[in-house]
Amino acid sequence: MKKSFRFAAAAVLLLVGCVPQNRIRPRAQPAEVDSAVGRAEELARRGCYLALREALQIWESLYRRPEMKKKIAARLATTALLLAAREKELGMAGAFSLDRAKTVIKENPHLRPYEVCAEIADAFWVQGKGILRDIVFRSVPREAEAQLLMAEENLFLKAKEDEFFAYMYALRKCAGSSAFGVLAEDKKDNLEELWPLFPDSSLLKYKKAICRGEEENLLEELVAAEPLFFEAEYFLGNAALSRGLLLEAEKHFMKAFEGIPESSQVAISLASIAFAFEELERSLEFYEKTLVLAPDYRDALLGKAICLSYLGRNQEAIAVCEKLLDLGFWLIGESYYWLAWNQHELKDNEAAALNIEQAKNRLPTSTEVFMLSGLVALERGDLAKAERDLKEALEYNGANYEALLHLGILYARREDWAKSGTYFETAGRVLESAERVLREKIAEVEKSGLPPERKERWVKKKNYQLEKTRLTKATAFYNSAAGYFNAGKKLAAKEMAKRAAEHPSLKPKAEELVSGIK
Repeated sequence: MKKSFRFAAAAVLLLVGCVPQNRIRPRAQPAEVDSAVGRAEELARRGCYLALREALQIWESLYRRPEMKKKIAARLATTALLLAAREKELGMAGAFSLDRAKTVIKENPHLRPYEVCAEIADAFWVQGKGILRDIVFRSVPREAEAQLLMAEENLFLKAKEDEFFAYMYALRKCAGSSAFGVLAEDKKDNLEELWPLFPDSSLLKYKKAICRGEEENLLEELVAAEPLFFEAEYFLGNAALSRGLLLEAEKHFMKAFEGIPESSQVAISLASIAFAFEELERSLEFYEKTLVLAPDYRDALLGKAICLSYLGRNQEAIAVCEKLLDLGFWLIGESYYWLAWNQHELKDNEAAALNIEQAKNRLPTSTEVFMLSGLVALERGDLAKAERDLKEALEYNGANYEALLHLGILYARREDWAKSGTYFETAGRVLESAERVLREKIAEVEKSGLPPERKERWVKKKNYQLEKTRLTKATAFYNSAAGYFNAGKKLAAKEMAKRAAEHPSLKPKAEELVSGIK
């Protein structure tokens, strides 16, 4: 008995020793995996676009490991959804993160709770200034929409406990129906209840800062804590722009562009500010950068066309206008106007006349459109049409000095000297006001914080415009004097001639006219 017992015990020990070790203790996770997970989690907590993008790359590499796939699927999906929302907030129309999130959710049935977040991110439109892209409205059955709205109620319960769900709930409620193609808008959002639950969350601070308009203190706090939060710089730029602070806005937009050059909204904002400073080459450069990111961005195409027009690159401008017309639907009136403007510059008044009529049909109260239409008609000898259009241009802007000048020319051709003198005089007085505004602007810029070289260029350009305005004003007064003289209105003619004589180029002729008035 004793011997057999020892044999049995030895057999049991032998069997235990043969059991594979991995059935008793799970294999330890490699140190590099633990390091990668920690790094990705730390990046996600930082909450900015660049950190989210890097975190997504790490989760993707881990997701390719079969043993890690299920463990980190949720992290990959949520990071992709956060990044998809950020991409849309920054005008990145061609980003892939949303499709990636949907694929991961579909591959992992246990991620079904995230489907409503994918729907919210999908329905959220790419945000843009102007016409960034054509909007395709999705038709959603009432039943499906009702189910989605019911899911949102459950989403709020999760949002109170989880930072990610809180962000997606806030994305939906902050934007409202204007930024969604599917979801109905409801008045109750519970956001004031939500924000205090995550006081240390960079994600939620960012969302709160841009929720109903830029809260600059929160945005500045984000930038101070995280220098890579370049999207906060973009929204700080928007806030400065809304107050008319172009230099401050430009400073923030440039910082944003340095960190996120793939944002069409940052690029077009810089193009617009450069245009406001009349830096046409620089503006054109940023419009072209915008179009690399969003080739059919209507406002960027129109901005490019206008820059090319003013730079005298008329054929290139015409090609851009024709592309806008081919795209259709948006900014058609403006495209026809600039097409006609450039054709007129190239002395092709037959084509310009056709296209300016198209612009008139679409921009029926534009003083610029009717002025150009009147000018083209005047140059083609159709005085009746020119008179109608130039007068209509003045109905929409009585200070349109070009319309006034051309009416003066028109009535001189008809030898209606009194009317010619009146329109030339009015044009001169409008130009006098424009001259005063230019002087004030030059003085303002000279005191501004513009860098010296940039200031010098801008003041030089404005001084050129000022001198051109002074000469045009003096010429208008001289032509007014001639009109009044021919109409027999000697006192009015003398007054206008004296005004013309204030400019050295017109002084000899104006004084000759004055001496001839008895």
